[in-house]
Amino acid sequence: MPYTPRPNAPGYWLYDGLPVQADRATHEFVVNWASSKLSPGARVLDVAAGRGALTKALVDRGLKVSCTTWDGKVEVEVPSYFCDVDLPFDLATVGDQPFDLVCGIEIIEHSENPAGFLRSCASLLGEGGFLILSTPNVESAAARLQWMVHGRPASFARGEVERNRHISMLWRDGLEHLIGLAGFEIVERHFPGADRLGKGPLSLVKRAVIGFMRAALRGDLDGTARLYVLRRTAAAGRKSGPGDVF
Repeated sequence: MPYTPRPNAPGYWLYDGLPVQADRATHEFVVNWASSKLSPGARVLDVAAGRGALTKALVDRGLKVSCTTWDGKVEVEVPSYFCDVDLPFDLATVGDQPFDLVCGIEIIEHSENPAGFLRSCASLLGEGGFLILSTPNVESAAARLQWMVHGRPASFARGEVERNRHISMLWRDGLEHLIGLAGFEIVERHFPGADRLGKGPLSLVKRAVIGFMRAALRGDLDGTARLYVLRRTAAAGRKSGPGDVF
């Protein structure tokens, strides 16, 4: 695949000249999964595609890809639909035909309503269709170290909130509850991505502390991203209301 390092952004990548707006391992997982599990010509939707790196990679694997955009900056020649993920969206938003796979990669944390986002994604799939979803893993060992020092993971620091709209922090139990409410079952769960700890004496201390945490603590300590392969079930999704509170 034509991956190249992004100039002046260590640890970040381009695909065929387009910025990859996720960890490269996450990007590669989606492309490899889709090309191995779906038939050639399967219908795929890349939600909030940025400039289109993932869209282009999926097209290169022979899939029939459409995308949505918030800002109209997609640079790949595929059907593209404007979609504000803070508002409900459905098949009428994206061409009226259901998809075999919807990709929601590193976008749900930018949404004001993650539960609504999942329900909208479910509406784009027929029964048995797939959603691949990823979001920062705020339970990783590195994120827990950041919690202890700063009171939040680095991916949800003030600058990330104000400039990158990281506004919805999702942990395993909460996210998986919303996944079930939206009418999905979990098929696969992965934790791609390597910690960027830098170099020098401080990085050695961080590595030692994180190594101890991985050995001593429970939970999803590996990987910078939390990634799910989800299948839409026959059961209709439901909302969690006041009656669920005690």
